[in-house]
Amino acid sequence: MKRLLVIILLLSLSLIISSPSLSVAEIIWRQGAISVEDELSKAEARIRIGELKVIPGLTLSGVWDDNIYLANGYTNNPNNPGTTINGKLSKPIRSDYIFNVNPGLLVEYGMGERGSLRVGYDGNWAFYKENTAQNWNNQKAVLDFNYKAPSGLIAGLTNIYNNGNDPYGDATQFGLGFTQKRWNNDLNAKLGWDFFNRFKAIGYYNFYKQKYHDERNATQNWTDNVLGLEGAMRVLPKTWAFLRAHFGTQDYNDQNINSALDASNKRYRIAGGLAWDGGGKLGGELNFGWQWLDYDNEFDTKGFRYENRNTWSANTSIDYRVTSTTGLALNITRAIRSTGAARREFYDDTVVGINVTQDLPYKFSAKGGVAYGKNDYNSLNYERTENREDNNYNAYLGAAYRIRSWLDVSLNYQYMKKDSNDVTQSFTDNQVSLAIGATY
Repeated sequence: MKRLLVIILLLSLSLIISSPSLSVAEIIWRQGAISVEDELSKAEARIRIGELKVIPGLTLSGVWDDNIYLANGYTNNPNNPGTTINGKLSKPIRSDYIFNVNPGLLVEYGMGERGSLRVGYDGNWAFYKENTAQNWNNQKAVLDFNYKAPSGLIAGLTNIYNNGNDPYGDATQFGLGFTQKRWNNDLNAKLGWDFFNRFKAIGYYNFYKQKYHDERNATQNWTDNVLGLEGAMRVLPKTWAFLRAHFGTQDYNDQNINSALDASNKRYRIAGGLAWDGGGKLGGELNFGWQWLDYDNEFDTKGFRYENRNTWSANTSIDYRVTSTTGLALNITRAIRSTGAARREFYDDTVVGINVTQDLPYKFSAKGGVAYGKNDYNSLNYERTENREDNNYNAYLGAAYRIRSWLDVSLNYQYMKKDSNDVTQSFTDNQVSLAIGATY
């Protein structure tokens, strides 16, 4: 027993000594979007070599989008300040038809109850009928490793690399409506020990980095490092109570800004809650806590004093299997988001979402969901009358029919709306899509 405790102590210390920050939450505008990655994770593999499974997939979809630039009446008016570039509207109100091609590949090696190793690829090419300059593509590569030894060792590594230029922005919603080339890498690792299936001690490390291709967007280039420690105790056969502490740093990487003035910062978070093993009616975790944001510098590039912030946090994601054919999911996130290297602006980002999946007779199925997000800024709106406040809404509904065990067709609708007291930011967008997808 003493030897095991020494091992855990050394693992924890090795994580604490590294440098740290906080990972990125899901972007509200991507919820409900068609993804071949989701289909691959649920598909039955037809290509098997021992414990190795290979699942290729392809989804083709046609989309009608009534607001491809996520614009509004203000940005569509050439007489308003800042709405034109070289005499042309930068964000006009335009509708268009879009053809999406989504190839994917999942390779999985199973290790039974001990875990698995998964490697995947998810691509997305979007081709516009009229506004071809808006064409975009995203490429995602995923590595996911989870292992639990009979002795109690717990190890995991997940790395997600994205490279693309879709118009739905990054974690801080920068550049919504514009296709801007960028890449990001999100790595999460864990190492710990399970003591007699009653107690767990786990160390976490997260590395996140994003970089924009255009130097004019270099204020959005940053690197996160985060370290965490968790202590957990089993309180029910499939339920754990846990307490976690995180320490992180966010370092901006704009070479044109003096590092003594940029918005680099440190983050702290303490959270607790319940987590479920899965395999039963409940899965995921209930996670609430408190977070702190402390800037490294006193003043920004314009001489304004940085404002430290602390508030409650959430990272809750709970799945509930109501019946054998009905599933519910609840997601609640809350984070403080600094918006760029050059200024003191940040906002509290709170998102609540509910999703439903339903298997229906005769090979039909349905899914739907709603999400509400609120962004409270510490900066004034465009008209400088009050602090900016955004209310974000996302709703989607879809129905699918399984033609064959490997082939299905679906009809989907998505509604997105940003209601802001900043006249330059509000928009409403409706999308209708018809898709056909195959996995093998």
